[in-house]
Amino acid sequence: MPKEEEESIPIQQVWNRNCDKETAQPREGQIKGSLPSWLSGRLTRNGPGRVKYGKTTYNHLFDGNAVLHQFNIDDGKVTYISKYLQSDTHKRNSKANRIVIGEFGTAAHPDPCKTLLQRFMSMFEGPGSREVTDNCVVNVCHFGDELYALTETNNLRRIDPNTLDCIGEKTCLMNYIAVNTATAHPHIDPDGTVYNMGNFFAGKKGPCYNIIKFPPPKVVDGKKISSVEQATIVSQIPCQWKLAPSYYHSFGITDDYFVFVEQPFVLSLKKVFINHYTNKPYLGAVEYYPDKQVKFRIVHRSTGKQLEVEYGTEAFVTFHHVNAFVKDDQMVVDLCAIPDGSVIQSAMLEELKNPNYFVIPETLPLVRRYIMPLNVKDAPLDTNLVTLKDNPKCSAFKRSDGSIELVGQTINETHLDLPRINYKNNGKEYRYTYGVEVNPKGIEFSGLLKFDMITGEAWKWTEPNKMVSEPVFVPSPDATKEDDGVCLSSLIDKDDPHYVSLLVLNAETWKEEARVEFKADGIVTGTFHGQFAAKNDMVHVY
Repeated sequence: MPKEEEESIPIQQVWNRNCDKETAQPREGQIKGSLPSWLSGRLTRNGPGRVKYGKTTYNHLFDGNAVLHQFNIDDGKVTYISKYLQSDTHKRNSKANRIVIGEFGTAAHPDPCKTLLQRFMSMFEGPGSREVTDNCVVNVCHFGDELYALTETNNLRRIDPNTLDCIGEKTCLMNYIAVNTATAHPHIDPDGTVYNMGNFFAGKKGPCYNIIKFPPPKVVDGKKISSVEQATIVSQIPCQWKLAPSYYHSFGITDDYFVFVEQPFVLSLKKVFINHYTNKPYLGAVEYYPDKQVKFRIVHRSTGKQLEVEYGTEAFVTFHHVNAFVKDDQMVVDLCAIPDGSVIQSAMLEELKNPNYFVIPETLPLVRRYIMPLNVKDAPLDTNLVTLKDNPKCSAFKRSDGSIELVGQTINETHLDLPRINYKNNGKEYRYTYGVEVNPKGIEFSGLLKFDMITGEAWKWTEPNKMVSEPVFVPSPDATKEDDGVCLSSLIDKDDPHYVSLLVLNAETWKEEARVEFKADGIVTGTFHGQFAAKNDMVHVY
């Protein structure tokens, strides 16, 4: 990219930064403070890094080509590398020097090699014929001993955990199970079983939401069978709006249940077809129905059957579940709730270039708790059925039609997103969550937060001019308390685009224990999600 073009975007607008060069060889960092002696492993993070190909630019925060970042902690030393995800999408865009495969908010630019007649005829091919991006830009996950980059399509890319290079061809889940999309937020059981959810638009009874199981890898007759090759659908949840399936980014899980939030934030299938034939991105097919309810769908893990009770509450949008658990026969669901459906439009990159950019608080997330009584057959009408005392503002009322009307409780008024917990408590009763503070000015991740989910107390870490990433909790090996461990986050600098560091916070005190600083070869960009793989663990969870 010409230097004058790069400098036309202020480097402080970090979501518009364009990663111009990888840091392909491991670089040892300078340690400030003291790393815990027990901390050993690799933190791999994923996010949009390249926003330009030639003269074409991505439109939306979710679109940029993935860049993988990794911090490797070993024997008291830390190294850093970064790599472009070498997806088919990236390779084709690079070869054409333009965006030739569309993303969520960006349409593909016409292929100059096609004749006018070829372009015209391609408009009459169905949406299923459009090449689905394998730009897996959202997260990473271990399926057994295989590490994959994930996004919200049904394509995955396996990556080498040591070099971050792609291994083999892209993996399309549609070759194994019926899913058109899948989330980038799987859950992992202690035995290594992975669960995820995905939409299937062509079900016999209309669109449905499929819960997917990926068992641990196994060896049969001397041949390894991977988790992906064993994928099965363990439950199907029908869509309540047949032409408008709900968008979802994550889901909840407990020891006995799956929890799915069907929100009135939907993908209009009618508009999907229209946008295909007019070469417009799928962003334009997203709709929000503020007059419709959010429905909580609870599914038995043992049978795949959904509870017949319908739990509903007023409309909101959620991207990230925090946790879910059952206590005293009541389901507790914690998530980051956004009351305004225009949130998806506020992340257009062109708007983020504006130095005066500001989003209204209603489009920012708040951590909210909902409590659902599970056995309500003989429960009285119009009486609050929530008996848990820790959250007195939560309520659940049975109405005359048998449905349960919910009212949630906001834990703290500070805007927290990208929540993480001590994953040993995933699906179980817990007390603390960790996340980023979302600053309305430029959707900046300006600080790191810790919430007490019972008292609502909050702790905050921040530093001027630094942008944080999602904090990943790593428990100490001899932990006796839930928050006995550290949270790992990466820092980038708003003024120095080549600065990156690994921040180590004491999870109990929320004080900095150490940071490891690096000077990257190229411009360092922000990330969404990541996973820590401890050196001696056989199963890598979140």
